[in-house]
Amino acid sequence: ANNLTIKSALDAGMMKEVNISSPEVDGITWTVNGIIADRRGIAVLYTIQNNTDQKMRLFGLSLKKTPEDKYHLSGYSGFSTSNAQEVGSPGTTRMYEQIVWDKYQDEIPEELNITLSLFPDALGQVFNNKDIKEMDVKIPLEADNNYFEGELVDLKDSLSIGGQKIIMDQVYIGPTGIYMRQTFGRENTMRIFSLLSPKLVLGKGDHQEELMWASGSNIYHNDNMRPDDPIKLEVEGISALDQSEVELVINTETQQILKAPDNYLTISKRTADEEKGIILLDLLIPKKVEELHEATGFGIDDNFVDSA
Repeated sequence: ANNLTIKSALDAGMMKEVNISSPEVDGITWTVNGIIADRRGIAVLYTIQNNTDQKMRLFGLSLKKTPEDKYHLSGYSGFSTSNAQEVGSPGTTRMYEQIVWDKYQDEIPEELNITLSLFPDALGQVFNNKDIKEMDVKIPLEADNNYFEGELVDLKDSLSIGGQKIIMDQVYIGPTGIYMRQTFGRENTMRIFSLLSPKLVLGKGDHQEELMWASGSNIYHNDNMRPDDPIKLEVEGISALDQSEVELVINTETQQILKAPDNYLTISKRTADEEKGIILLDLLIPKKVEELHEATGFGIDDNFVDSA
């Protein structure tokens, strides 16, 4: 119910019912019940049947054209859910998972090998390869179906926020979602880190519906029951800094911050309790910033220069 893409695909009859099961492995079988796929991603509905008394932990899904392939077709697992709070517990667990392909697929494979990997929950995060149980199924994709194709829209359009240019150059609309690609203008005076509260609005007037951000980089839910309705992008703002303010300079000998974007970053007093060579930083998030949007992130670049 909380995934409009899958719910609407089911309502529209787009979900291909397959119900193909793996051979049983140590009392566990898994069944791929249904799929939808397009040139950017795939959504899989599946069931784990655990006939043991031991809880299993989900390690993930692997997608390949053939079992012998070295390369995975999946870029990253986008978002998944389950109707059971205890995934992999003894009994039946029903789940869905949406996965983004590693790249835009010029040709969708005619069939797909999907491997589910589990390991005993009692092992926690410490386990060996021999502890992992793998179950394989081979799924026909029937790439000739029109709804697998989706639509690639070349916008060549842009918007300006705070004088900074954001170029929305390409949109892919398919049954697994709406995928937007953005670049930032080279002439921008600010470094943009993210868009604040971006959303797509589907339809007009009283029939408007918000298509919420789903996962990854600019991926939104799609209402497959309304394929011809217009779509509008709305953005509240940007998280950005002037190019001259993105530098952070710390004197590690005196433990002083010499340069930073603002005064909210300080050397933590807890640094005194740490081993030599470790410096802790405290970040104060003003209430007005916290209220502006739901999450405020902060990160230091992996690359740094040692002035010494």
